[in-house]
Amino acid sequence: MSSKTRKVQQFSAPRRNRIVAGAAALGVVASVTALTAPSASATVTSIAIAPGFTLGTHRYGTTCSYTVTVTVDDDSQTVYFFEEGQGPSGFAEAKPSGGVAKATWSPSSTKITYIYAVQPNASAQIRQPVDVGTGVNLGSACVAI
Repeated sequence: MSSKTRKVQQFSAPRRNRIVAGAAALGVVASVTALTAPSASATVTSIAIAPGFTLGTHRYGTTCSYTVTVTVDDDSQTVYFFEEGQGPSGFAEAKPSGGVAKATWSPSSTKITYIYAVQPNASAQIRQPVDVGTGVNLGSACVAI
């Protein structure tokens, strides 16, 4: 073998080993990244408030009760319902079934302008505007002034 051939062989083997080692390290990093990447978050996709029979100038009234229904894309995560300013502990929590979770809401104040629903680790929360007045609960109806 000539000295040129030997030199090429001497440098080729270590270079090939470095390339193989680099590719293996890249594979390990990719595997670790895939294992530690956050999973898709649960998300509330819609929210609706059943309009009880309400009379007066406002759609909802304090002392009256309404059913809040949300749809979700993950039944395994609890849904937390809260009024504006109330924080995530909220007024109710419900485990969804069939992509739906429900809670009963009685407005605590006339200053509320939104109802929120969220699931843990969600990338976003969803809100529903509300118009709350002082309510008088008549049993089958609510007067909200």
